[in-house]
Amino acid sequence: MQSRKGFTLLEILVVVGILGALLAVLVHGFSGAPKKAERAKCETLVKNAADALTIAFDKNGAWPEAILKNHNSQQGLDGDVAVALAQATGKAFSVNVSGGRAVGLDRFGIVSPWATSVLKAKGNSASLSTKVPTGGTIQDHRLRYAIDLDGDGVIEGASVGGESVDIRATAAVWCCGMDGKLEAYSVGQRKDDVYSWTDGQTKNVR
Repeated sequence: MQSRKGFTLLEILVVVGILGALLAVLVHGFSGAPKKAERAKCETLVKNAADALTIAFDKNGAWPEAILKNHNSQQGLDGDVAVALAQATGKAFSVNVSGGRAVGLDRFGIVSPWATSVLKAKGNSASLSTKVPTGGTIQDHRLRYAIDLDGDGVIEGASVGGESVDIRATAAVWCCGMDGKLEAYSVGQRKDDVYSWTDGQTKNVR
């Protein structure tokens, strides 16, 4: 009677090695999925904010005072600007407003999805200086914007990551990535920041 052969130790080790490699690839793929999803949310948010600013201008034929006030500044899209956008655009941009002020998650203005997660978790104890686990503070994660002031179709001197950028657009919006840092805009130096425009829309970077 012929005896059955079992697997050798070498064969078992090879199979275990292959399974381990496949598992590592799968884990890596799944671990990156939430980051990609948050990035996609941020890209949509930035685009929607730029569209809302453009709608606000087109509707009134002029920039609302709150939008002019914080244009191209560190304050960025704060609660007052969020309210101005909500009033000007209606359903195009939804902000929780009470008594003419942004409330709830919108009370600090329009912030990245990474900061929104922190606001949901911290509730009323959150402030602009509250740290975001991925990097930076709530303030750092607020969307920034610049607008075309003279109606020539170009935003002159938008201060993006410490550089002055001319952008062909009515409104431009940008945001730090998950690390909470706004990088220099120069092509090749950008990291994970999110912009509402493409490289083809920029005229000068200084």
